[in-house]
Amino acid sequence: MERKYLALNSALLFWLLALVSWCSGALFLTWLFAALSLLSFGTSLLLNQVKIMFKKSKTTETGKPDIALPPVPVSEKEPTVTEKHGTTVIASDVRFEDNIVSGGHVYVHGTLIGNIDSSESLIKIMRGGQVEGNVTCRELIVDGKIVGQCSSDVIEICEHGQVTGTLGYRTLAVKKGGQFSGQAELLPAVAEKNNVVGLMKESTPDPLDLVQLQKL
Repeated sequence: MERKYLALNSALLFWLLALVSWCSGALFLTWLFAALSLLSFGTSLLLNQVKIMFKKSKTTETGKPDIALPPVPVSEKEPTVTEKHGTTVIASDVRFEDNIVSGGHVYVHGTLIGNIDSSESLIKIMRGGQVEGNVTCRELIVDGKIVGQCSSDVIEICEHGQVTGTLGYRTLAVKKGGQFSGQAELLPAVAEKNNVVGLMKESTPDPLDLVQLQKL
C-alpha cells in the first residue's frame, strides 16, 4: 500500500476511535485520537502534494524540445570516366522503327526496323526477335531473324537463327539448325599497331662490301 493511502486510512481510523471515545465519555482519548487523525490527514495531503510536484518537474525535464540541427549537405557524386554505358533492350511486345546508336550492349526481343550501330559491344537478337536493317558491332549473336547487312568481328548463328543478306566477319559460327542466305565476306585482319617509333629492320651486310673494307 502506498504511503498516501496508508496515512489517509490511519486518519480515518483515528477519527473513528475518537468518535468511539467521545461516545464512551473518555475525553482524553477523544482528544488524543482526534490529534492523531489530524496529523495523519495532514501527512496524506503533504505526500500527495510532493508527488504532484515531482511529476511536474519530471514532465518539465522530459518535455524539453529537441534542438533542431541544421541539415548536413550531401555532396553529389561526380560522374567518373570509367562509368559503363547502359544496356539497350527492346521488349518482345515492342515494334521500334528507327536507327539505334549505342555504346553498350543491345538485346532485341521484339521487332526493330532500322540500323543498329554498337561498334564496341555485343548485339544479341533473341529468339522471336526480328531486325530489318544493317547491324554493326563487335560481337553478334543471332537466335532470331535478321534481314540486312551484318558486320562484326564475331558472328554466331544459333539453332533458331535466320540471317538473310550480307555477312562481314572475322570469325563465323553457324550451329545446327541455324540458317544463312546471302553472301559472306571475310574481313581483313586488324593490323597490329607498333608503339615504338624509329625501329628499323636489321639488314645483313653485303659480302662484297666486307671484301672492300678488308682491302682498305
